[in-house]
Amino acid sequence: MTILILTQDLYLPWWTYLVAIVLGGAAVIPMGYIYAISNYQVAVGTFNELIYGYLAPGTHPIGSLVYRIVAGQCWYRAQTILQDQKIGHYMHIPPRATFFSQLWGNIIGIPINYLVIRWVVDTKRSYLDGSEKDPLNQWTGQNPTSYNNSAVQYGLVGPARLFQLSVYSPLLWGFLLGVIAPLIIFFLHKKFPKWRFDLWNVTIFSSNMEVFYGNVSTGPFSQFIGGFVCMFYFFRYRHETWRKYNYLVGAAADTGYNLALLCIFLFFGAFSTVTMPNWWGNDSRSVERCFGSQT
Repeated sequence: MTILILTQDLYLPWWTYLVAIVLGGAAVIPMGYIYAISNYQVAVGTFNELIYGYLAPGTHPIGSLVYRIVAGQCWYRAQTILQDQKIGHYMHIPPRATFFSQLWGNIIGIPINYLVIRWVVDTKRSYLDGSEKDPLNQWTGQNPTSYNNSAVQYGLVGPARLFQLSVYSPLLWGFLLGVIAPLIIFFLHKKFPKWRFDLWNVTIFSSNMEVFYGNVSTGPFSQFIGGFVCMFYFFRYRHETWRKYNYLVGAAADTGYNLALLCIFLFFGAFSTVTMPNWWGNDSRSVERCFGSQT
């Protein structure tokens, strides 16, 4: 990557690469603190692009994306190491063995991820670029489109010009809110300690409030159900069970989910397409099951 940056093949000024490493490393400690006590992963991609937009406005959007990746990976890689080391601690696996498994997984995962991306682009390009309608609205390309929009906004246009527009200028108040809100929660907790304002986390609340799921949003409802069962019912009425098994159940659920996705892709989509039966729980017209749209 360093060679590509110096040759300007990634459109990123070399000095912003150094800034990305420094700021990305500095974010590891506060983000890791939040993750360690709450198991909540704070997304920093858009914030990194905002910083880049002030550093080098009017540059190629690819440069904004590269800065986002370099600065963000300092935190995301540290987050992954922290998570896996904690699982290894629970399973009595030596830290060195856990770290080696992470290294080995990255060596295997990088070429596999690249091959999957090439397969998606080569076989689903007509759906992704909008030249052909996906009959199930599954290959929407909403994530790459979102990344590209952010890169254009913060890299090419730049936040200084962007926030001059009347439709975006009110967003500047968010910076002031981000400074004041934690202080308000702190003073409320000191004034009314029995009301447990110390459990209110502005970072987590604001991070979820800004998420826009787009046109494929079947996941949040299941997250609400799982979160209510684990973090309300078991935490309040079966606390000993929650304390012993909640983290391990979460790790097992993540593993089972990814394994199920891999098996579904291999057995029902990669080599031969299998048409799923149409029943009450799905919709033959879309992967979304939105009852409000039914007539």
